[in-house]
Amino acid sequence: MTLTTKLKDYAKSIGIDAIKITNAGSFPELKEFLIKMREKEYLSTFVHDDLEKITEPQRVLSEAKSVIVCAISYSIDDKYIAESRRKVKEELRGALSRFAWGQDYHQVLGDKLDKLIDFIKGKRKDVELFKFVDTGPSVDRALARRAGIGWQGKNCSIINPEYGSWIFLGGIITDLELEYDSPIEDKCDDCRRCINACPTGALVAPYTLDSRKCLGYITLSKGYLDEEQRKKMGNRLWGCDTCQSACPQNQDVKVGDHKEFRPQTLEAYPELIPLLTLSNKEYKDKFMITPMNWRGKRPIQRNAAIILGNLKDKRAVPYLLEALVDPKPIVRANVAWALGEIGDKGVLDRLEKELLKEKDEQVIGELERAIEKLGISCQELETS
Repeated sequence: MTLTTKLKDYAKSIGIDAIKITNAGSFPELKEFLIKMREKEYLSTFVHDDLEKITEPQRVLSEAKSVIVCAISYSIDDKYIAESRRKVKEELRGALSRFAWGQDYHQVLGDKLDKLIDFIKGKRKDVELFKFVDTGPSVDRALARRAGIGWQGKNCSIINPEYGSWIFLGGIITDLELEYDSPIEDKCDDCRRCINACPTGALVAPYTLDSRKCLGYITLSKGYLDEEQRKKMGNRLWGCDTCQSACPQNQDVKVGDHKEFRPQTLEAYPELIPLLTLSNKEYKDKFMITPMNWRGKRPIQRNAAIILGNLKDKRAVPYLLEALVDPKPIVRANVAWALGEIGDKGVLDRLEKELLKEKDEQVIGELERAIEKLGISCQELETS
């Protein structure tokens, strides 16, 4: 039995759902594509700045010969989220992207790769290895495509024949000479469902994503969002699954068997009201084991306020008024916006009082716009 076969067998035994191996050659065409995307400002700020390095594995490990690419599925049985989903129609709840339901995949897959590394070192003492899980200096999807983990969908996701695109990717760059796998056939054909489904038009063309418009990136971003971005968010608290949910290849896929990715400290559709006044301890307790642990609580509070504004449900008003005195301007500003969207004329006096003592220019602007909107609404009610 070859080392490649032993390696793949061991990977499967520790819960890696798919493992393929490719060469450590460069990706010159990808580099040119990324340069063009950067010139158009389409690239996410999360993409490594050094395009040479991320498209040339040998710049990461000079003697690299092989790249072991691994995938684990984060699809879970619907029974683990059914109750949370049912409550969406009854309560004020947002939606988390599937990748955020359970434990941080960087840690989960990273731990499995560490075991794989220990296994390799037990077979080859002098081996050189470099691990990556999403955040490393490599283009995981390009490596996965070349290795045959899956083909690249028009929404830029890697689609595995068994698990669809509900997979996390990671791998190991090594100086070992291993047996290579081959890319697999693209099965998207002339389908454009992901492109047509995108709520913001972020998929500007097949295989081309403008990250500035992608709700998956927008909900994860810091700072203020513009009016259009807020309204397009709908009830998305973190991430966006629209293009993946629309994909025909994701409709009848194998369900993963990783309990780590079931909702644990948070529901798949969490209640929004408690998030408005989230304390540091509550944030730590609820979010630190999830992939949402790196941004801090302010974007989550901002997003919760925006969703409440989009829901336009007056049950949220007392809680929004409570959050109107949050110490952080970004929370106060988005709460003011939400109150203006809900349109309850009873909050007009409170907004005017807050405006008189507010010092932050951004919050002042949001308060003024909310007051103007409510004032117009009141006039309409009085004259109707």
